[in-house]
Amino acid sequence: MNAPILELVGLRKSYGENEVLRGVDLRVRPAELVCVIGPSGSGKSTMLRCCNRLEEPTGGQVVVDGLDIMR
Repeated sequence: MNAPILELVGLRKSYGENEVLRGVDLRVRPAELVCVIGPSGSGKSTMLRCCNRLEEPTGGQVVVDGLDIMR
């Protein structure tokens, strides 16, 4: 089994009292295709923006190729 190229562990993001992401876990392995679907306002874009650090997560880990980019 290949190690994940992207891993989210307990990812959280809040805007004031509005908690948008509540402990999201995700593992994406190399060459794996993943689609994120859901209704408008469910946090899809916020999750992606946290993955590339355009948004600062409130908590949890974002691990890219074994490196925790939250540190």
